[in-house]
Amino acid sequence: MPTSRANPSAVTVLLTALGVGLSGALMPGPLTVVALHQAMGIGMAAGVLVGSTHAALELLMVLALGAGLGRLLVRPANAVAIAVAGGLALLAMSWQMMTVTPALTAATHPGTGMTPSGPLLGGAIATLGNPYWFLWWATIGASQIAWAGRRHRLVFWLGHITADVAWLTALAAAVSQGRGLLTGPAYSLLVQGLGAMVGILGLYFLAGAPRLARGGASGGAVPRQESGGRPGRRLGE
Repeated sequence: MPTSRANPSAVTVLLTALGVGLSGALMPGPLTVVALHQAMGIGMAAGVLVGSTHAALELLMVLALGAGLGRLLVRPANAVAIAVAGGLALLAMSWQMMTVTPALTAATHPGTGMTPSGPLLGGAIATLGNPYWFLWWATIGASQIAWAGRRHRLVFWLGHITADVAWLTALAAAVSQGRGLLTGPAYSLLVQGLGAMVGILGLYFLAGAPRLARGGASGGAVPRQESGGRPGRRLGE
């Protein structure tokens, strides 16, 4: 991110946000896993739907940061509460994915839906269940919003979520192309494997709670800004 105090242009803000958004989207995390899971049931639309919920929550976060929410999120007690609640939410999702395996027809016929939570609710749980999403926005994200300024705040959000939704849709399209190759046992194992990944992330977030208690975001919970003023990466989505 440029360190100059001069107001950046809308194009500069948009391109910067696209780059930052893509760097985060490429790192696998709960949102990626949910998109892949849902893609087996509803195809490419899963990326759009999961990404849309994520985008709506990020818009709320951008607006909240403009109102000063960032200072509250980085307090140790709040950071711990977010990590514990998020970890437990992901563990609950993991349990559902590993024990309530949908029928194979949902994986091989587009439009038949995907349980347990559906793409919209699944996208919300994956977003809000990731404590590092909150802490990244409260630190690095907040600095980028301040740099973009009130005039281009929504431009930054647009570029940011465009990268997220485009990447999730591309992943969902790739997965949906291979749905016809799945057999019953292979499909069940794949869903259970994705559920296990969500569970591991949930345990990771819970294990990180003591570190957050020692110093909130400053305790190593989120990437620091790279030298030269460039934005750091988010932990995977």
